[in-house]
Amino acid sequence: MPRRESPLDQGDGALLRFAADLRALRARAGSPPYRQLALRAHCSAASLSVAAGGRRLPSLAVTRAYVQACGGDVREWQLRWQLLAAEQAADTAARRRAQDTGRAPYPGAAPFEAADSARYFGREALLDQLVEQLARRRLIAVTGPSGVGKSSLVRAGLLARLGAGPSAVPTALLTPGEQPMAAYAAALAQLGSRPGEGTAGPADGGSAGGGPLLVVDQGEELYTRCQDPAERRRFLDALAELATGAGQQRCRVVLVLRSDHEELLARHPGLAAAAGTHGARLPVGRPEPEELRRAITEPAVRAGCTVEGALLAVLIAAAAQQPGALPLLSAALLETWRRRSGNALTLAGFQATGGFEGALARTAEALYEGLDAPDRERARAVLRRLGGEAPPVDGAERLRRPVGREEFEGPGVPAVLERLVRARLVVLDRQSVELAHHALPYAWPRLREWLAEEPEALGDHRRLTVAARGWAAADRDPELLYRGARLDLVRRRVAAGELTPAGVERAFLAAAARAAAADRRRLRRQGLAVATLAAAGGALLTLAGGAGGRLGRWIDRPRAQGS
Repeated sequence: MPRRESPLDQGDGALLRFAADLRALRARAGSPPYRQLALRAHCSAASLSVAAGGRRLPSLAVTRAYVQACGGDVREWQLRWQLLAAEQAADTAARRRAQDTGRAPYPGAAPFEAADSARYFGREALLDQLVEQLARRRLIAVTGPSGVGKSSLVRAGLLARLGAGPSAVPTALLTPGEQPMAAYAAALAQLGSRPGEGTAGPADGGSAGGGPLLVVDQGEELYTRCQDPAERRRFLDALAELATGAGQQRCRVVLVLRSDHEELLARHPGLAAAAGTHGARLPVGRPEPEELRRAITEPAVRAGCTVEGALLAVLIAAAAQQPGALPLLSAALLETWRRRSGNALTLAGFQATGGFEGALARTAEALYEGLDAPDRERARAVLRRLGGEAPPVDGAERLRRPVGREEFEGPGVPAVLERLVRARLVVLDRQSVELAHHALPYAWPRLREWLAEEPEALGDHRRLTVAARGWAAADRDPELLYRGARLDLVRRRVAAGELTPAGVERAFLAAAARAAAADRRRLRRQGLAVATLAAAGGALLTLAGGAGGRLGRWIDRPRAQGS
């Protein structure tokens, strides 16, 4: 008889639940002895026994082997392991942060600051372009989708380079926030001036190549956070005066904008004129693999560490395929550094943090818990729309593609979308929205459940989206509208909350409803006309019958008299 397994410790911790569920999985498989299980798993019996012991988290490889040998869902258990590993890594990291202050080679998910210039690598060529443009132009717009490193470029790159050394120039940084004019006044004070006073030194002479520099980071906050149109206009007027030297102030300006707000330059006449005469645009895209390699390895080398080749390959491959992966990459590197083996950052250490998936799941769940009930429902609708279509083959990844901005225009939706962007879960571009990391639909259990529920409703929603876009592209051809049973089904789903139309979909359904109402009125008119015609025909027949009878009697009357 095999020896009975020792009972688990008392408690309800996540690690104990993980071990208890492993034991339950083994029981459903017929409780095979660990020696027999080891033959199936190609793993030692001792490692499998310890995995279900509840004292420490087993490695991912042992967990996968245990689950596979018991006939469980390996992918589901891998996700559970990553979440638990991320939770434990967060606890461990919290205990070590006090010791790591000032020593860590990576800043985490936050942007690099000017003080981080010694560990900022990978964007040297882009930084050279920016400095060169700034030597010839007074207004530079740095644009790109969220999560590509625009803020780090201007903070740890530009400000650090121009604000240090014997040829240093006065520099200031601001983010507009809710009160952009207050931030502007503070920035000018940092440059040694006040609104209405000149900022250029004697040697500047208003030239593009010298003089103070003002960097406006996250310029989209003028629309996402500032609610006062008059203050927004005053701020943009002030920037235009700085860039053109039209007023008393002269200063070079770098305006950092997310791609979806690039029209800000064209929307304001003064800035549009400044951009056309004195300005240039520097687009920032996803980093190239070589840029990623330097961003990963050089900070570690400066800190006296090495990066394992297997880890480097995994990180570059994952980050290069994601639209907004840089913040997540930096956060993963920081946690991996905290779990380094000696001075080496290893793949095992990265996996022990939960990898990208664990970090994503924790970030998404924390954001969701911080929303109120209406915003939770909006976030659910947004993420279900971005989660992609179900794969044609079981086990394959969901089919995801960017979604047009016009599909996120409902009441309160833009504000929720902005929170998702700030949490680095969603990436906004000029015309599209997409998930920042393609692993989110299966890494975050809550989103996985949302995408699994009501698959027919999700399918109907996808078909509605395609139909609405086709209708709009065809100049709103009424022949392409839903009618009959298909329209009734979609309207029932909308009423039940199973489907949330947005943008062109709402217009499509409204037009379809109007067309259906017009069809019903036309049918009623046709029915009424038919009934009227039938009644008139009956009346004529009745009249004709009566007239025929009288005529017959009149014809017969002479015959009767003659006889």
